[in-house]
Amino acid sequence: MRAGLSGFGDQCISGRSRPRFIESLLLHTAAACAPPWPEARGVCVKRIFDLFVLLLLSMQPGIALARPLVAIVDSGIARTEELRSSLIAEYDFASVDPRPAFHPRYDHGTMVATILVRAATQPVGIVSFRIDDPAGCPPRFNPPCQPDSAPVARAIRQATSLKVDVINLSLSLADSPVIVEAVREAARKGIRVVLAAGNQGRDRPGNLDIARAGYPNTVLVGAVDADGRRWSGTNRPGTDSPTGFAYGWRR
Repeated sequence: MRAGLSGFGDQCISGRSRPRFIESLLLHTAAACAPPWPEARGVCVKRIFDLFVLLLLSMQPGIALARPLVAIVDSGIARTEELRSSLIAEYDFASVDPRPAFHPRYDHGTMVATILVRAATQPVGIVSFRIDDPAGCPPRFNPPCQPDSAPVARAIRQATSLKVDVINLSLSLADSPVIVEAVREAARKGIRVVLAAGNQGRDRPGNLDIARAGYPNTVLVGAVDADGRRWSGTNRPGTDSPTGFAYGWRR
């Protein structure tokens, strides 16, 4: 399965991140258009179009400040008015036929992106990596739901190949070996990986192997309530001092 890339935002990333992103997209375009070309015709044409749009946007005047590039691996992101200037593109790693960009079934990814934009101290560029199961969530499960770890690992590797600055994984993750290795590779290349600690109220997060694989470029994040107190439903780092992983609290 080839992941679909579509929907470039109204502005291109600029400064330090822009040439890295263009360089990576050039490489992906070349790969998609390599022989045998007829088998990948649709992908090749789409990549050429995306590259053309990105190059045009990159030449727009008045965009001088560098924007960190953040990959959000989640349920997809809606192009709301607040997020419009930050969203650059969306990949779909969970559907054989790529779904329409920026039209998520669930709002979890949009919520994560909105929190990021509001908390950021400078403008950021966001690339959405959609991994939610097209079949939807089973009863009593919270999105994004993805029983297979492979799409998540592929999304992390794609974000790594695009040389993003940060990968955000606000997902309920177990210590899948393929995700552990994907995060390890990203961290080795200097990419920061932010992991949700999980909301089962346990004394240990279920993704400690993932956090340790990328340490010190990974951080687990636990939730606090509206009053700034540690929320009882979040998975805690344990009673002893964290060893080989980083843990922080954030509303």
